[in-house]
Amino acid sequence: MVEVADRAVEAAWKIKNLQDFDRRLERAARGVDERSGGGGLAAMVVYETALMKSGRPTEEVREKVRSFREAFEDEEEPLTIAHASGIMSVEGDDWFFGDGSLRVLTGKLLGQFQHRVAQYNYVDEGEVLRRWADGYDTRLFVRRRILGTEPIIGVVGGLDLQLFQHLRVAAGGNTLVPTPEVAAALDSLGYGHSDDEYETLGRAEELALRLDLPAPVVGEMLQELGREGFVDYPEPPREETTRQEEPAEGNVASEGGAVSGGAADEPSEAKPSPAEREERVRTREEPAAGEEPTRVQDPQAKDAPGTTEEEGGVIGAGSPESGSDEQLGTAGRGDS
Repeated sequence: MVEVADRAVEAAWKIKNLQDFDRRLERAARGVDERSGGGGLAAMVVYETALMKSGRPTEEVREKVRSFREAFEDEEEPLTIAHASGIMSVEGDDWFFGDGSLRVLTGKLLGQFQHRVAQYNYVDEGEVLRRWADGYDTRLFVRRRILGTEPIIGVVGGLDLQLFQHLRVAAGGNTLVPTPEVAAALDSLGYGHSDDEYETLGRAEELALRLDLPAPVVGEMLQELGREGFVDYPEPPREETTRQEEPAEGNVASEGGAVSGGAADEPSEAKPSPAEREERVRTREEPAAGEEPTRVQDPQAKDAPGTTEEEGGVIGAGSPESGSDEQLGTAGRGDS
């Protein structure tokens, strides 16, 4: 997941720093407005999606939808899902490019969404479709790749992922269609080649989040870049720091430029070796440790065991000079 996020950040930087980014963004936004299926009518959104299954060019499909609206739209009777379904049930297959299977598919889709609209009280049909397109359950069915079990599409059947995504985008959902052009654009941005439509969709939606743009707009931009075969992206700057420029571990530069926390702050006395440290630890743990003062502990004690006088002799434990400082001080007070 970290690698995917890093690639999305880098790809977003490349797109934002294109010389013609603003123009591409404007064209993409205009394209989304033009492709908002059916002019905002829920029935025409469904109708357009069903006709897309014919494989005909998008403009030809939309021209057929516009012709249907001009022929049957009436100000006194809105072209609702129920009204459009009734018209299509008595009209011929000419409105479906002469394909009866498209007519059946359209009728089933309209029936499913009509049932869904009936579950909401006083909610506009277009809003019902938008809620469905952006709903958590709908996104979950796509994420888990179980499109065939989605309540509406699973019942109707006949819609693959691209048609399903086309329906979601046309209904106002914040998503995109994972076309081969989108996959090619992502490949050129550094994601690598992928023929998996679900993986392409996930990458593109993550990129839209990094760009902080609506997913349909990003989809239009990627579609255009992939169609052009564009590869001349700017490269993000790489942060390269030499070892001399990097402060040593444990050393922190102060506000005045001095280095603190390193060797400059350590005392001049050399650190004990590992062997000496082990010997000190072992001495502290011995029961008798510290009972007899050594010259290091009491420099004035001349009777420390094994201590040699400056003349070279060894002072015994019973020597008169083995008294403590306190005894010597007492004797001095008595003599006075």
